[in-house]
Amino acid sequence: MDMKRAQNETLILYTRDWCGYCELVKRAAQELGLTLEERNIWESPDWSSELVNAQGRLTVPVLRHDTADQISEWISESSVIIQ
Repeated sequence: MDMKRAQNETLILYTRDWCGYCELVKRAAQELGLTLEERNIWESPDWSSELVNAQGRLTVPVLRHDTADQISEWISESSVIIQ
């Protein structure tokens, strides 16, 4: 995903506590000046359910990229997210 291109779109990062890969993604987004809505799956059963419904598992980090035309793209793996 081109994180620079996503500046005018909604970015939601699903995370959990003690996740080093989640921290890498958050740091990369901060360096690019992007705003992420963070959803810690350990803090809300609703957020856990959203992730399982979309991905079939509770692995984090996962970035949900909501485009202006109402399409959600779910991106797994920190190395793919920060590209």
